[in-house]
Parts: sequence; structure tokens; C-alpha cells
Amino acid sequence: MTRLVMRRGPQPGKIFDLEGEIVTVGSGMKNGIIIQDNDVSREHCRLIRVMADYELYDLNSMRGTFVSGQRLKAGWLLKPGNVIELGENVTLEYERAPAKVELTKLNTQSAPRHTEKPTAQSHPYLVATAGMKIGEVFALQSETVRIGREQTNEIVISNSAISRVHLILRWKDNVYEVEDQGSTNGTAVNGTVLEANVPQPIHSNDIINVAATIELRFTWQPDDVKNESEAEKKAIQSRPSTKEFLQRETADNKSATQPNSKRQTSKLGTGLQSGALIDHVFITYARPEWQSIIVPMMALMQDAGLKVWVDQYLIQGGDDWMIAVEQALSECKLLVVVVSPEALESRYTRLAYRYFFNREKPIVPVLYAPVDDMPLELKKHSIVTYNSADRKKTFDELISEVKRLKG
Repeated sequence: MTRLVMRRGPQPGKIFDLEGEIVTVGSGMKNGIIIQDNDVSREHCRLIRVMADYELYDLNSMRGTFVSGQRLKAGWLLKPGNVIELGENVTLEYERAPAKVELTKLNTQSAPRHTEKPTAQSHPYLVATAGMKIGEVFALQSETVRIGREQTNEIVISNSAISRVHLILRWKDNVYEVEDQGSTNGTAVNGTVLEANVPQPIHSNDIINVAATIELRFTWQPDDVKNESEAEKKAIQSRPSTKEFLQRETADNKSATQPNSKRQTSKLGTGLQSGALIDHVFITYARPEWQSIIVPMMALMQDAGLKVWVDQYLIQGGDDWMIAVEQALSECKLLVVVVSPEALESRYTRLAYRYFFNREKPIVPVLYAPVDDMPLELKKHSIVTYNSADRKKTFDELISEVKRLKG
């Protein structure tokens, strides 16, 4: 079985198993995978099964769908290890689920039935399995239980995505029924979205999704669910850390156990000493364009008294490169992006300008070669257009804009 693991977003570590022939992803409640985030469109992207894997398509989303840093304009056949980004805020990893990590899904039809009316001595429970404190238990001791963020509810969930009175559980005909109260973000049972004010009977081990952010399991044996949740937490903790994950993604399948070699340093410095790149300008570009534009650009910028840094003398994806780039992203005051079709296809270029954009650090795009679609993050800035007939004029304009932004 394949799955998506949320590495960054509203529920880091959450696993989405991929089982259907077609799986849609978005913020709307009708999607197979629901992700509540401002960058995720109501219908953001679609996965279509192709043999053992899935092909990913963007659905004209506002903030875009990216695989390994490249924006989707057509279908992309996924392979384990691919990184999917939805806008700026959500990162998912596509992987095959190892059998030892997968938790056994309980069969709700074979679970024992309880027909006795709930009392203080004998009653079912809701156990949190996602979106809040994992393993938290709520006893259902009355025939009517209201759930919402308002303090008058029997179960109070303090979450802005939850309505004041989000849903009600009522004991009727020897079972509890779940009824959504016309909530803003909806309620689902076992993945099926409920119509407002239409009751749905639930049974042992059914999953209730509240506003797509909270997951509760209905059970008469809460300890079993808590133990299962603990097992899942341990499985998540055993996965690679974010840093290890990024290293694996950018290392181009090189061994993670490769011994560290002596760091290479350029005449401009790689920023390996703490604070070495403060007040520098970070230039990101497509490496094949190094001689044609970057070398003369750097020379004039340095002549103008600007300190600049590039990663040209480091092996992209290597340990030295990662440490240097992390420091450059953190310490450099301004980013110059040399824009061309090849540069925009580079995940390393995307990493740099998205980092600066998200942190509201100044960016100066230099349009070196025409592109079909200028990224939104770069459109918001004053763009310097490269003039091959008068390169010095272009570089003077760039230097003037950099000095203006640096103050």
C-alpha cells in the first residue's frame, strides 16, 4: 500500500493511506484527503492509480502543487520518496507503507455490540487519535452529548475550526447517532461527510472526523485504542527527523552514511563560520548560466562594495552544501534570483526564494531569460530585466535596487 505522510502542515506526522483508484486532496469536506490550510484550495490536486503507484495532477489550485520543487503543469507519476508541496505551508512525502508500521484496522462490523443504555457505570468513549492530545479519553455517560468549542458543551474542543456547537451524539434505538449541527467545517464518519441535521448511527471503532482536524474513535474499550495510538506515535517518532528527511531529499540518493569530506571553500566564502554571511547578498541561479551572467554580475557588485555569496564551489545536495546554504538563508540580508526557465525548474532555487518570501526578507528578481509563468513570490517584487545589448546598465540597475533595499 502507498501513502502520503505529512511532513509539514497542520498535522505533522499524519498518515493518509491511498486506497482508491482516484483520490482527491483539498480543504473541502468532499475530498478523500482533507487538509485545512489557507494555502490548500477546496479541490487542490488529484491522484490517479497507475499500476502500483499514483499519478498526480494539479486542479488549477491557487497556490500550486509541486513535486521535488517543480510546479505541476501536467501529470507526474509518483515514486517513493517524492516530496509533494501544496502551496507554501504543506509538505507531504509519498511512500510505500512498511507492514510493520501499519496499524491493523479494526472491523467495525465484527466488534461486539452494546445495547445497554449508557450509565455512569457502563458507557462508551471517544478517544482522540489525531488533531489533539493523542489518547485523550471522553466518557459518554448521558443520552445526549454535545461537542463544540463553546464551554456549555459536554465535550469542549478549543479549536478555531470547530463550531460553537459542532455535533451532537444521541442515544436512540440502542445505538448512538451522530448529527452535524450545520457546522462550518463539517463532520464525517469513516470518511463519509454527514449532511447537516441528518443523524448517522455509529458502532464500535467507527472514526468521527470533526472539521477535518480532529479524529475521534468511538469505542467501549478505550485502553485498546490508547495502546494503538501509542504504537502509532512510536512509529512516527522512529521516522526520519525533518533535517534527515531534507538531507535525503536533496542528496540525490547518495548514502546518508557517507563520511564528511573536508569542506570546500570559495574565495567568497561559504559561510561556515557563524555570522560570516551577515550583510551579504545571496545569489541563486541555474548553474549552467554561471559564466554567462553570474561571473560578470558578481564582479560589478563587488566593485560597488557589495558582499555577495554563491554556492558554485560546493556540491549541490552534499553535507557541506546543506550547512552552507542553511547559514546563507538565515544570515544573508537579501536574495538575488536570476530568473530563467532552467532556474525555475531547480528545487534549490525554489528553496531559496520561498524561504526569503515566507520570512518577508527582500528579494530582487533578475529576468535573464523569458519564462511562461513568473512565480507569485517573485511577481510581488520589482523585477530587473536583463538587457544583453547593455549588460552594464542591467547590473547598475540591479546594484541600485539592492542598495535601496538594504538601506
